[in-house]
Amino acid sequence: MALLDANIVEQLKTYFDKISEPIEIVSFLGDCNKSKELDSFLLEVDAISDKLNYTKKLIGEDKVLEENTGITRPISFTLLKNGERTGINFYGIPGGHEFNSFILAILGLAGLGKKLEDEQLAKIQSVTKPLNIETFISLSCTKCPEVIQALNVISLSNPNITTSLVDGGIYPNEVAEKNIQGVPVVYINGKQAALGEQSIEQLITLVVNA
Repeated sequence: MALLDANIVEQLKTYFDKISEPIEIVSFLGDCNKSKELDSFLLEVDAISDKLNYTKKLIGEDKVLEENTGITRPISFTLLKNGERTGINFYGIPGGHEFNSFILAILGLAGLGKKLEDEQLAKIQSVTKPLNIETFISLSCTKCPEVIQALNVISLSNPNITTSLVDGGIYPNEVAEKNIQGVPVVYINGKQAALGEQSIEQLITLVVNA
């Protein structure tokens, strides 16, 4: 059974036709139903356009770390362009409110999405140390996509910045371990940096001061 509505597929074809260079989607799957669901989801997205290239790796957690992909959990995927990591990762299946975050990330990589203003860009490009940003979300959260989408735009503006969506529903042990009571919650290099709704200006300040 198809996961994507036929009308949505037609709309996405229009957007994806504007992509000039292929975008690669690489998934990291374990042996579980959620991995199979993610695989089916990404296969459907891949079939929409020949500008998208989807590959999957069947792995365990240890092997993910060994491959130096930057990916630290199964049931996940990363976006590449010209064979290079883009710094945008998804841990979980970006459905619900986060489906737009996924599509906008693809369009952003193609140069078709929102861009930072000159002053914002200068601030982000001043960051010289590696920053690993992880944002725990819930697919039912209406405030989470704004944070995810802003961080994706920020990440695309500086190769030192990696940003990841983490669906807390897929990784309940981590949610319990971190005692996460609400979302979105942003971690930078393993330390909690923000909780709740954030504007892009607030996120830029967090990143620059991290």
